[in-house]
Amino acid sequence: MDAAWISEYKREIDRERRRRILEREKEAHGGEPEYEIRKKIWEARYDKKNGQNVDYGIRGWVNFQSMKRRIYMPGESKRLRKEIEGVKKDWGFDLCREYGEAGEKALLDELFNIALFYFDICERDKTYNSVVLGLGHISDERRAVKIAKEVREMTEVIPEELNISEEFGPFIRSVKEALLYKYPAESGEGI
Repeated sequence: MDAAWISEYKREIDRERRRRILEREKEAHGGEPEYEIRKKIWEARYDKKNGQNVDYGIRGWVNFQSMKRRIYMPGESKRLRKEIEGVKKDWGFDLCREYGEAGEKALLDELFNIALFYFDICERDKTYNSVVLGLGHISDERRAVKIAKEVREMTEVIPEELNISEEFGPFIRSVKEALLYKYPAESGEGI
């Protein structure tokens, strides 16, 4: 069973609140691999450039999602392979591998968190939620179905077409878990 702070950290999507959770738990868990790997992932995921917050986890999500438009194009396989490695770096695959079982669990939790954060962005984005050139807005149920369809593309279509289903197994499991957590009614429909 996860420690309560790990569960809280996994589900918190605000970067500053996540940082504060890590600071709060440093004294109690600072030497434990479960804490250390999450701290390193936080430092690798979040940055500030030119006064703007950067989230490499979401960058990896968007880059991975954009591959669906190019998977069938001739001559793209070499470029896509390079981009896949970039996505894995953004998500901390290699960093987590160094920590064994604790790293694998932290990677699953972080990918879950990235998915929750993406779902939250979709909920708040006016363009994502609009229909007919922005003249109307989709319902919450329709948005959940739209998100579930995207998740299916990212967890089934892209990995199968690029032959990376095994390599991206942690991503596939975590995103499906996040969808079930956030949208339980739509999880079966879209996936």
